Amino acid sequence: MRGIFSKIFLWFWFAMAALGVAMVAFTVVTGYQPIGRRWMSHTLDLYAHSAVDFYTHGGVPLLNQYLDDIQQASGIRAALVDPHGNEVSGRGVPEGTLGLVERARVSRESQIQTSLLWTGALVVPSKDGNYVFVAQVFALRGLTRQPDLGLLLLRAAVALLLAGALCFLLARHFADPIRRLQTAAGRMAKGDLSVRTSPEFRDRNDELAELARDFDRMADHVESLLRRQKDLLGDISHELRSPLTRLSVSLELARRGDTEALDRMSRDIEVLGKLVGEILTLTRLDARADPGSHAPVSLRPMLEGIAEDARLEGSREDKSVRLEQQEECWIKGDPNLLRSCFENVVRNALRYTRSGSGVVIHVAVDDGNPSKAEISILDSGPGVPPEVLHRLFEPFFRVSEARDRETGGSGLGLAISQKVVKSYGGSIEARNRRGGGLEVTIVMPVQKAIS
Repeated sequence: MRGIFSKIFLWFWFAMAALGVAMVAFTVVTGYQPIGRRWMSHTLDLYAHSAVDFYTHGGVPLLNQYLDDIQQASGIRAALVDPHGNEVSGRGVPEGTLGLVERARVSRESQIQTSLLWTGALVVPSKDGNYVFVAQVFALRGLTRQPDLGLLLLRAAVALLLAGALCFLLARHFADPIRRLQTAAGRMAKGDLSVRTSPEFRDRNDELAELARDFDRMADHVESLLRRQKDLLGDISHELRSPLTRLSVSLELARRGDTEALDRMSRDIEVLGKLVGEILTLTRLDARADPGSHAPVSLRPMLEGIAEDARLEGSREDKSVRLEQQEECWIKGDPNLLRSCFENVVRNALRYTRSGSGVVIHVAVDDGNPSKAEISILDSGPGVPPEVLHRLFEPFFRVSEARDRETGGSGLGLAISQKVVKSYGGSIEARNRRGGGLEVTIVMPVQKAIS
């Protein structure tokens, strides 16, 4: 009984048996009266005419023999009343039928009563007058008769075999897909991430087929996550190798008395610290769906602070940063995460915008949808090849490896920004500007906006 097949099979079998018993009981309880009336009106009519014929041609002995025969064969106790109202068989009418006989004689119409005793008084016209054939039978007589044990066992065996065959097919119809899913899950648990179940369910269109499709989506997601994890570990190893190698070289040079090597070591340690911090931030964002704090954060002072810091940083290369914001609005989130999100995008734009140009931060609340704020960061850089735009937010992705290393980018800033934005129900998108440069648009839910 531990297997799903056995449980389904036995429960279906039990249910069919219980349903059969319930239908018989219901028919007996609610349907025996109309059945009795039809049976009495058709069957007793034949018995009545035969009884009159036996009496008129063979007298009382032949009539009594006939009445004994039908009582033995069908359990019917019967009598015959002549046109003068006398019971001719000598055994008397069945108990409780005198009133019914009298009504039949007066009305000259057959009378039938159905309860636990089916009783009928049938009027049979003849040349001598109207005879009345009165009969009485127990409604549930079939239950009181001695059954034919062999026939009963044969019927029960046939019913059980047919029900068992049907239940077997139904149980297999439900249990086989579950076993296939169980086998696929076992293969996946052993490391076979290529296993898929939808091809085996293409002929089904039920909840089990939907479960198979959900399993495949889960397998795709798990395989994608593990592949990304593997790629991420490779990228992290690659990113750490270069500063560690430079640190080894600088350490050897410092031992030989090169004092400039200490400055290079300090810069590489700073790069390593920043890289490890970004990796930890990205890992924490991946590990939890809820980023934590949902406090109201005013957008204007946050972006003004980011713009001021970026403006100071870009002044050395004659790069400007300008904030355009008509409305003051508040968004929910962790102030530190949100600041890191916007700062990563602004610093990325500042890094690639041309000298003598600037970065524009534009904030607007859509009049048609005041619950959303759109923050656009525009630069005047070279832009990004269209075929790799969708990869900008992947960890460690670089459009130009050499150029990104020269500018000090690790390839994690935009990935962190995307994680933060999505965790707070927003969206982020990058597209090339017509006049040159890149535009990154962040849409965030607004808690409150004031013009």
